[in-house]
Amino acid sequence: MQLNKQLVIIVVLASFLISSVVTALYFYKKNKEIVNTKSEMVTLYIAKEDIQPNTLIQTKHLAQTQIARQYVLNTPLTMKEILGKYTNERIYKHEVFLKQKLDTKLKQEKKKILPFNKSAYNMKFALFQNPNLALQQGEYINIISVYPKTADKKPDFSVQYIAPKIKVIGFLRQGKYESQTFTKQKVTKVINKKRVEVIEEVKADEMILDIDLDVLTKLVRDYNRGRQLWMTKINHTDEPEIKEEPKKEEIKIIAKVEDVVKIPKKKVIKPIKYKYEMYTAKDSSFTRVARIDYGNSASENSKTKAVNIKVDKNRICSNIDDKFIVANVAKLNIRSSNSLQSAIANKVKKNTIIPYIMKVEDWYKICDGNYVHKSVVKEFSPEQVKNKLGKYE
Repeated sequence: MQLNKQLVIIVVLASFLISSVVTALYFYKKNKEIVNTKSEMVTLYIAKEDIQPNTLIQTKHLAQTQIARQYVLNTPLTMKEILGKYTNERIYKHEVFLKQKLDTKLKQEKKKILPFNKSAYNMKFALFQNPNLALQQGEYINIISVYPKTADKKPDFSVQYIAPKIKVIGFLRQGKYESQTFTKQKVTKVINKKRVEVIEEVKADEMILDIDLDVLTKLVRDYNRGRQLWMTKINHTDEPEIKEEPKKEEIKIIAKVEDVVKIPKKKVIKPIKYKYEMYTAKDSSFTRVARIDYGNSASENSKTKAVNIKVDKNRICSNIDDKFIVANVAKLNIRSSNSLQSAIANKVKKNTIIPYIMKVEDWYKICDGNYVHKSVVKEFSPEQVKNKLGKYE
């Protein structure tokens, strides 16, 4: 009986040992797979050059790059998911294509036009003697009604009516809304007896105006009488404001000079102009400790020595030439880690240009190892950095 008990104990212990070894091997294999997966190179599509809003993405706009999977912050888009889409905001050179920055054609057509205050009315460009096809949504025009007259057999014109400061709130092409006079569209053409689709710039047929009904009535009446319509684009911001005269009950008459009280003038606070300048790390260098072993570590004569190695942070910052952010607040706090509760490692002024290493969720890890929240900065391209250095804003 004693021998049987010993055998049972040995078998149980052996089974525990085998299961432990198998479990350890399983986790080792899984960990190795995870490490290999993280170091695996992933192909990303980036912008070959700066791409403006409302641009149809084509193959010429794409470039490829590779990066380790562990540094990929968003699910990379395939070429099929990028081509044929429209940009809804500017995409900078070498920037990775993100889903939230791209729109389908259907979404673009459903975008709301600028709100109107008076009456929205469509007018064809063909009604005008000089249609301005360079107009943009939100700009202003004057519409002039003129009629031709003959004097000494020389053609002359006389102005009948001027409709001032008419706001352009959009455009129509074949009944569909557009935000620009020219848009890139797929057009079917017959080339070498074959029907092919090509991308061309197509102009709008009509413009949508925010116009007062009385003004519209006068323009339609003049046009129907044979008058010609002309347009002139104006800079609405430069138009002098018409100040209303104060009402009679608001005018106060001062009887005596002695009753006049001098009111001190308010001090005019001029806005601070911040110069664009490159970021300088607060601690220009930091020290790393390395241990060097001399001789055979198993020998009694083995010696270990600690050596301090200085690393220049500003040199690291100067080596980054393609990833930049710029402070867009008067005073920006730089944190020691990606948390608003972490210690403040440095403070910089507005328009300070900071090279960064990578973006981690809502934070940018900058060149000196500290962090900046995305809400207080905006990304800058290398071209913008070159243009802005030495300028004020």
